[in-house]
Amino acid sequence: MRFPALSLRCLVALSLCLSAAALWACGGKKPPRPIQVDVTPMNDVPPLLRGTIGAEVNFLGIEPVLVSGYGLVVGLNGTGGDVLPDNIAATMEREMGLMGIGRAGEAKGTAVEGKSPRQLLRDRNVAVVLVQAAIPPGSPAGATFDVYVRAINASSLEGGTLWTTDLRIGGPSAFGQAQARTIAKARGPIFINPFAEPGKETAGVTRNAGRILDGGAVSNPLQIEMVLLNTSFQRARTIVSAINSRFPEGPGDPGPTARGRSGPEIGSTAGGTIALRVPTRYRTQASEFLQLVRHVRVDQTGQEQFARRCVEAVKAEPYLADSVAWALEAIGQKSLPFARELYEYPELAPRMAALRAGARLGDPQSAPHLRLLARTSHGAVRVKAIELLSEVDAGPSVDMALRDLLSDPDLVVRVAAYEGLAKRAERVQYARLTRMQQSNRDPGAPRLSPTHLEMLAGREFPGNTVQGIERRVIEGKFLLDLVPFGEPLVYVTQQGRPRIVLFGEDVSLARPAVVSTWSDRLMIVTDQGDDTVRIYYQDAQGNRPVTTQARGLEPLDRLITMMARRPVMGDPRPGLNMSYSEVVGAIYAVCSGGGSPAAFTTETDRLKAQLLSAVATLNVPERPETESDRDVVVLRQPEVMQEKTVPLGDGAQRPELVPITPPTKK
Repeated sequence: MRFPALSLRCLVALSLCLSAAALWACGGKKPPRPIQVDVTPMNDVPPLLRGTIGAEVNFLGIEPVLVSGYGLVVGLNGTGGDVLPDNIAATMEREMGLMGIGRAGEAKGTAVEGKSPRQLLRDRNVAVVLVQAAIPPGSPAGATFDVYVRAINASSLEGGTLWTTDLRIGGPSAFGQAQARTIAKARGPIFINPFAEPGKETAGVTRNAGRILDGGAVSNPLQIEMVLLNTSFQRARTIVSAINSRFPEGPGDPGPTARGRSGPEIGSTAGGTIALRVPTRYRTQASEFLQLVRHVRVDQTGQEQFARRCVEAVKAEPYLADSVAWALEAIGQKSLPFARELYEYPELAPRMAALRAGARLGDPQSAPHLRLLARTSHGAVRVKAIELLSEVDAGPSVDMALRDLLSDPDLVVRVAAYEGLAKRAERVQYARLTRMQQSNRDPGAPRLSPTHLEMLAGREFPGNTVQGIERRVIEGKFLLDLVPFGEPLVYVTQQGRPRIVLFGEDVSLARPAVVSTWSDRLMIVTDQGDDTVRIYYQDAQGNRPVTTQARGLEPLDRLITMMARRPVMGDPRPGLNMSYSEVVGAIYAVCSGGGSPAAFTTETDRLKAQLLSAVATLNVPERPETESDRDVVVLRQPEVMQEKTVPLGDGAQRPELVPITPPTKK
């Protein structure tokens, strides 16, 4: 066998190796030890996402934050004032003392004038409640949320209003226990189960628990921390620059979105961590903002090339659709030319990923494709297309497409189209108010924050806009939206701002009809050929009943307004002064009793699911008040509420609708 000729250099190298091996074998020097190479730690992400922020950092403080406290509810119907545990009684007496209750000259003209804290706790119209809420991660100051309340010494919370209550991280703490940081406050009227008779015990219905819709507000927000897996000051600065470049400081922001931090007081001696703040414009979309931050590339060069890689990757591997949608949106406007290539892609997952990114980036070219999906697709895809279409600023054609869907036979589609149009109407109002404030050159004129402007923008809509929705504030208790499209329908919300929505051009009482509910405490009668509505009502306290006969109350919007109106001296208009939950219960009785041809539907309750999710996350670490206390961590398992009659939601972003149709008359 012949071997190829070796060069002189190879022969010399081979002889040296053989000589070295012989020396080691004969007890010469030991062979050199292998060099240990440190592998840069990285989160488990698809290869496509290597180099993104989410691959290189861990996020702290991104779970819902459970907050709790003990509060005082006033205005009950003689159902409170029961015996309290000693530690809770001492806590409430101390809190009321700090509020000035019992002092001479304080609280004049109110129900607590001249009463000591102890006397007030024994008042039958007062109750102590456990207050709990789940605050979305990163919620900025002023962000609002729903609050759950449960009575400790009352059989019913009907008619009650919660006084301002401090909410602290974790479970409730009584006087003498360690006090966690206060980050929010809660107050407002209590919304209890509207489908039970007020003032009566109903089987299977809990009346000593309820919620305050949009009743909580963040007062001392928590920041989110990002900890680098491979600590490096230089890398931390690069990540901070990438985040602030993609999310620059905007109106209402107290500072930059990301800020580098370093030092032993935050548990890092070899490198820094990054403090992350949710921008004001994302205050209602904190979870979406965090996903975008995860998918921002650390190296901001070559963004177009990365967008191309994303498009090709989702074509080859459609299971990456969700990640690709976030990555394209995180790139920003530079990704749109590449995303548009998928707007007509035959496979649904890549197409929806591109359309989602395009819609959220405001690409008008995504609107025709989303309109087609909203008309022709089915199920969750159709609802998602409607939701995305409502985010695109592509002119009145989008509003008209959504208006056409308000008459769809699918109940979920109708509600999704309404929600989209309502959000668009709020954005139009917000833009108008912002322009008005900017055009006011008076240096002494008040300047409203974006949060305040947003609140004003959502209060009222005129009915002659392209969105076609009219909104009214009813006695400061709830919003009434009129949507004159499709078959008659009453839609009631149980989250966020309380709303009653009337679908249809003619949502009115039937004639003739007799509706009697709440053990005949509420009766509504209409006659054929007569536009007079006769109403008899006695409140749950057994006060003198109200009897009224009025013309023009057969439209449900007028009847709803009359039910909520507070009678005022000198105002001849009738009013029953019902709460939001009582109005909802009364309208449900009208629809279910055949008093109106309108169907009735409501959102599924999501608040309980959010709370249980926050509790189940872990034993809640109570964050310290100052940096010097950072090493002190107290773990306390919060108390879990159980209310058997309220179904738990699935945590989905879209509400699940439960239609309730009126019974057929025999």
